[in-house]
Amino acid sequence: MIEQLESDKLRLTAELASSKNQMTQVMESKELVGREMAQLRSLVQASETDRQLLQQQMQNLRAVIEYLKDTTIKSVDEFTDKLKLDLDILVGNQ
Repeated sequence: MIEQLESDKLRLTAELASSKNQMTQVMESKELVGREMAQLRSLVQASETDRQLLQQQMQNLRAVIEYLKDTTIKSVDEFTDKLKLDLDILVGNQ
């Protein structure tokens, strides 16, 4: 009977130690997952900030392109008008 109790005690002590080890591993894994989740949240936030910045830069570039297009068209129109005037003057002098 005593031997059985001592055997049960040893077995239960080993099971308890194993359970404690498993609990420690679970807790460490949980902490690791928590840290990794925080890093992922940080990366997602940084990515969103970068996306917004790129979107703003694209809008700015669209505005610059539109301005340059309008300026180019205006310059070409002015140059064409001047050429026509110069041509009319040249044709009129001959």
